[in-house]
Amino acid sequence: MNSGELGSIGAEPTAADLALDVLSTDLDHLIKIVEDGGLDGYDNSGLIGFMQSFERLRNRLPVIDHQVIIDAQRRNLADALTQGSLNRVLVQSLRLSPGEAARHVHAAEAVGNRVSMLGQPLDPTRPLLGAAQRTGDVSPEQVQLIVKALASVDRPGFDPADITEGERLLTGFAMSFSPKELSKLAARTVAAIDPDGALPDEQLQQDRRHFDMRPTKDGGFSGEFRLTGSLGAKLNALLSPLSKPRVGTITKSDGTTVQQDRDERTRGQRLHDALEDICDRVFRVADVPDSGGTPATVIVTIALDDLLAKMGHATTSDGALISTTQVLRLADQAEIVPTVLTRSGAVLDLGRSRRIASRTQTIALIARDGGCSFPGCDHPPEWCERHHIVEWVDGGETNLDNLTLLCSYHHHNFASRGWTCRMNSDRLPEWIPPTWVDRHQVPLLNKRITAARLARMQR
Repeated sequence: MNSGELGSIGAEPTAADLALDVLSTDLDHLIKIVEDGGLDGYDNSGLIGFMQSFERLRNRLPVIDHQVIIDAQRRNLADALTQGSLNRVLVQSLRLSPGEAARHVHAAEAVGNRVSMLGQPLDPTRPLLGAAQRTGDVSPEQVQLIVKALASVDRPGFDPADITEGERLLTGFAMSFSPKELSKLAARTVAAIDPDGALPDEQLQQDRRHFDMRPTKDGGFSGEFRLTGSLGAKLNALLSPLSKPRVGTITKSDGTTVQQDRDERTRGQRLHDALEDICDRVFRVADVPDSGGTPATVIVTIALDDLLAKMGHATTSDGALISTTQVLRLADQAEIVPTVLTRSGAVLDLGRSRRIASRTQTIALIARDGGCSFPGCDHPPEWCERHHIVEWVDGGETNLDNLTLLCSYHHHNFASRGWTCRMNSDRLPEWIPPTWVDRHQVPLLNKRITAARLARMQR
């Protein structure tokens, strides 16, 4: 008995039963084809195309979920089954977690077709987002992210036109950006609608700050903490470069490298060892001044007007938002290196006639690229190296229009895989894929750089 027949015991199969049977049969057929080597006929570009088509299909499936949930609400199914809520019905009948059940219901209420109390059809609360999911252009995760972001400002006191515009912008962004970048764009969109309430209350952060460490029976220590934005930014700036995975090499007597040993530590273990390294360095300093020494550099990007007006917020190198007040507090203890960006995100030239990029140039690259510039890479700037687009030995200059940030992997592997880099008309690094990735070789920008450019253009 299949799932469609289960709901129709003792009755003729409905149209929905028959359609579900056809879908199940077709899915069985597709699984058989894929498992029997049906993907072997694709080149790399074709395989990516199949993955994208299948993902669009997967993205459309929640449309059915939404209608089922709306019908269940219309029938007051929870009351009929003596359950406290429809969420509990989903938990009991579908074996979902309470959190997942709640996400199903919230998504249906936001993007599903509604019915009035008189039975009249109504558009979804978020019609643009609902239409995008119906065509498979946005994922359930993106829908949840956008719905949650807009819910924080969809209340009395805000212009409904601003909410609609926010929905239009974020739905468009969702078709181009991953959830990570979309989350940052959603935060900026909400901040534009509600500039006074988009960021966490600073006093609340101060009240919640906490650090506890206690010895364990096996001779170690355990604990928990909650850090303020400013302390978190400082600690992250110290730990990130020190916890970078290390790669060792074994060199033969003739000087040639014959082996690379990968760092087998987990991320948590690398962070632990980085913290111990920091402590060792402090203990090795014989004459630490009363101020605690010169602090690490914390990279933040902020609009000059916001800094002068002491309002708005800045973005740290890992994408966290901190208020201008916190930036000024950090400035009391850290060096400020001003970097002026154009509206497209390019950095005004700070070039030097030398092979190694200067510290100021490196900070300017961090402000522009935000991390590894290779398409799809999300490594932060602390894990990156400076790369000459035109090699220095080939006459390439050490200036910002010939430099970009790359993580170690992409720095040492992009050329052998057929990728090339160039500066586009906006003075931003774009990458030309090899023909086996894209036969048309359309230039690509890292989504992080594109998102930052769009955010600046919105100001």
